[in-house]
Formats: sequence, C-alpha cells, structure tokens
Amino acid sequence: MLMAYNEQQQIFLPYQHTREALQQYRRQMKFYCPQCQQPVQLKIGKYNIPHFAHMACNSCVQLFAEGESKLHLQGKVQLFEWLRKLGHTVKLEPYLRKLSQRPDMLLIKEKKQIAIEFQCSTISHEKWQLRTAGYEKNSIQPLWLFQTPQRQSTQGIQKISISPIMQKVIIATAQGLAYLVTYDANTSRFIYWTNLLYVHGHTFIGKVQELTVHKQHFPFYEPKSITKEEFHLYWQLYKKHCKKFVYHRLLHSKNGVQDSFLRSSYELRFALTAMPDYVGIPVENAEAIPMFSIEWQTILHHFCRRLQVEPHELDERNIRSFLIQENVEITNQAVQAIKNYGMVLAKSKQKNGCFSDIREQVYAHLFAIAAIC
Repeated sequence: MLMAYNEQQQIFLPYQHTREALQQYRRQMKFYCPQCQQPVQLKIGKYNIPHFAHMACNSCVQLFAEGESKLHLQGKVQLFEWLRKLGHTVKLEPYLRKLSQRPDMLLIKEKKQIAIEFQCSTISHEKWQLRTAGYEKNSIQPLWLFQTPQRQSTQGIQKISISPIMQKVIIATAQGLAYLVTYDANTSRFIYWTNLLYVHGHTFIGKVQELTVHKQHFPFYEPKSITKEEFHLYWQLYKKHCKKFVYHRLLHSKNGVQDSFLRSSYELRFALTAMPDYVGIPVENAEAIPMFSIEWQTILHHFCRRLQVEPHELDERNIRSFLIQENVEITNQAVQAIKNYGMVLAKSKQKNGCFSDIREQVYAHLFAIAAIC
C-alpha cells in the first residue's frame, strides 16, 4: 500500500520523499494501517516504489492488497498525481467501510464519487462483477483502467486482441462509437482503442492512438469517427480475417457434409476461395452471435433460400427459428444483428438484383451517423 498514518494520525505518502529521508523516518517514526490500525512496515527497496506492508499473519491482509507489482504501484502514483495536478479532489487507497472495499483512488467530482481501479494483474469475472456491483449499489461510479498489454502496438489502424474482462469496460460515445482507454504505466501514456469493430472472439479492429499523461484531461476525451478512407483499411483487415477463417475451416473441419457452413456454401454455389462480398460483413450487435460473421451469414442465406425470402424479409418468428437451428441464445441483440444484416443488404441491393459497393453501406451503418452528429 502507498499510504499509512503516522503517530500523529497524519497521512504519510512515502513516494513523496527521498530514500535517504525515508530511512531516517523509518528509524524515528511508527506507521499504522488506515484500515485495521495495526503497525505496518515501511519498505524502501532499490527498485520498487517505497510502500508499506503489514506484519506477517496480520488479519487485515485479506482486505488490503499486499505484494503489489512495481508497475501497479507506479501506475497508482502517476494517476493520483495526474488527477491532483488537474485540480480534482482525489483520495489514494481510501477504505470504504460500508463496502469493505478499497479502490485505488476515489475521485469526488460535482457531488459524484468515482472509484478508479488501475488493474495490472488478471482478475476473474466474478471478482470484477462483485466489486463493480458493490460500487454501483452505493452510488459510486466504477472506472476500471487496465494496464495496456505490452504486446499491443500504440499507433494506427490494426487488429486488437481484447480479453473478455476488458471487453466488459468498453464504452460508447453519445454517437455510439465503441472505444476503450487503457493506461501504460511504463511510458505514462493513455492508449485509446477507438472505433472498435468486433471481428470474432477476442479479436477487434480499431484505431489506436496515444496521449501522454500531461495532455490528458478528465473526463477522458471522446474519439471521433473514422473517415471513409480509414474504413477502407478496416474492410481490408476484416476481409483478410474472413479468408483465414474459411481456409482454416476447409482444412480442419471434422464434420464433413454435416458442417452447416460448408454445406450451405456448396448448395449456394459460393466459391470458398472467393466468397461474395455480401457475406462476412460486420454489423452492429454481431457480438451476440458466437459465430464468425461469414459463417452465420452464409448459413442465413441458405436458410432464406429454403423459405424463398430475402434476409431483410425475415420476420421475428423466422429469425428466432434460425437462432434455434444454430443453437444460438435468443436475445434482443442477436435478433437485432440479423435485422441489421438484412437492412444493410436491402440498402445496397440494386433493382437488377446485383449489389452496389456494399462497403459504403457498411461504413454508413457503423460509422457515418456518428460522423454526421
């Protein structure tokens, strides 16, 4: 932990002092845990940020994180000092007795409380949900800020891998643009993953930008929509993933003729090496269907052919039947994803039955409305 009380019940922040001064304080002063009031040790190592730790076998350990990484301690200090310099009222590691929780920081802004959690280590869905629910139940807004994965490049349009737990903190602008802000304590930079486009599983395509801590405001900046020219690169990356999926499925499918995707492609006479542009397109709410878009959209076309209707002509009952057929949970989002797909196709289909540049319609569906606002 980064703070403790001294014998005068004053808050003591060791990172604000030199190591030489801390060595003297350690000889002359006693420090106490702000939570359990028991004595704590002042740790002054050569590499870690100076911090406090409980004595062995102390019962407070279960409520107060111990053994924090250097990166976590470093990030908390940076973020705390950043908020203070911006003039915000912020507390470091405050113990919320009513919740028996201790956020990394608690920000008071316009009579609202914001609990900021800088997450460097892996956290389970259950623990994340429990802590989030605890804050929300007590009218405290949780803000989870994850350490930027070190394998991720920090500039440009690219493929991004976002873990399931990090997907839960993706937010949207008022115009509906999905984005995620992470923080890199190694470089003191905020990394924005903006205009997120879901591909499959953990994979997204997004525009990655960075902002130094000295240029960042709070609340965070909201991203702008990508341009049509930038979306061209999105489209290329997305279609590249479609081709990889088809190739892998063709080589590794163990179901043979029972593979509904391959069977549908064969009966529709889709060439697996050159699938039509109108299958395998991103649409809103596609995350609700746990299949790659080129798979469920191909099977959907085969489903529609049997019913002798177009995708946009499917009614709610037909859509639910399709989801049941494919063992997909029937949710409002899954139903809407299929409706969105039909709508994009209907808008791009010309009178002669051919499709115009469907990429234009996909851009309009995902980004153009946000760009106009």
